[in-house]
Amino acid sequence: MKLREISITILVFLTVIFPLSFVIFTYISLQSIKHSEEIPKSKCHILVIGKTENNNFLNNVYKGANSVSDRYDAVVELHVPASKAEESSLSSLFEYASFVNADGIIAYINENSEKLLPPVKSDGSPIPVVTVGTFDQEIEQISFIGNNYSESGRLLARTAIEEWQNGMNFFVINSAGKNPNYSNLMNTLSVTLRNARLTPVIFESSLSENQESLSKELLYENAPPAVIICLTEDDSIRTSQIASDPNYNSKNKIISFGENETISTYLNKGIIHTVISVDQENTGARAMKEIFDYKKNKFANSYVYAGLQIKKGEKKK
Repeated sequence: MKLREISITILVFLTVIFPLSFVIFTYISLQSIKHSEEIPKSKCHILVIGKTENNNFLNNVYKGANSVSDRYDAVVELHVPASKAEESSLSSLFEYASFVNADGIIAYINENSEKLLPPVKSDGSPIPVVTVGTFDQEIEQISFIGNNYSESGRLLARTAIEEWQNGMNFFVINSAGKNPNYSNLMNTLSVTLRNARLTPVIFESSLSENQESLSKELLYENAPPAVIICLTEDDSIRTSQIASDPNYNSKNKIISFGENETISTYLNKGIIHTVISVDQENTGARAMKEIFDYKKNKFANSYVYAGLQIKKGEKKK
């Protein structure tokens, strides 16, 4: 009896279940092939990368790049460590770009950055790199997007002139040394101020010497309010730190050239009055244009001016 039941089961499997399974499998396979034929070509993958300290800047660059992504049929990914504990070197981020076979990179370069090997795709072709932040001629890049320092000097001067009133002191802090870009900035800054018949006290020493000299000017008893132009991010931060002194005049107006996370915090607290920096969202949009112009024409502009933006801080209560 049992033998007969087993035989019937085998017969049913061979005549019904197996053919039915084959039909279902064939149908699924055909649907898979049809579906794969309908998938459009992969979108171009663009990475925005940098270090934690540049997170705020790169978030805005990402917004600008992402805002034009549909124009280039691209997907933009922001890849910045969330904290110092998760920090990765730029070399590691370039390696990651190669690993994911990225089609382009927008990278924030800090001063004294490590030596970077050109990133390549799996087929050995180079990945086009656009840099922002600091120009480093040792890095293989198709474009650098940054400041027009002459125009920056004029805008800094005009902004300071608008804030200055009779009786106020006027200081310019610059620890950039012999950087030729800052020489151009100082030239146009000085000429614009001279045309307005304003002559600031200029500190052009090391960061610590500048801070010591400025502290003496700002913190003596009954010191008048001052307009203070800071030409480097470090100058802006050190000057803002003086504001914690009880003798500091809250009517001082610090104007920062450049922005980072710390400067944004001081701006939001009202310690820094104005920040003038490269237009970060436009930087992202221009970087996308350079990458896709290069992919199409094998040519890109080596230096691109992205424009400037002005941010005002919160008014102190």
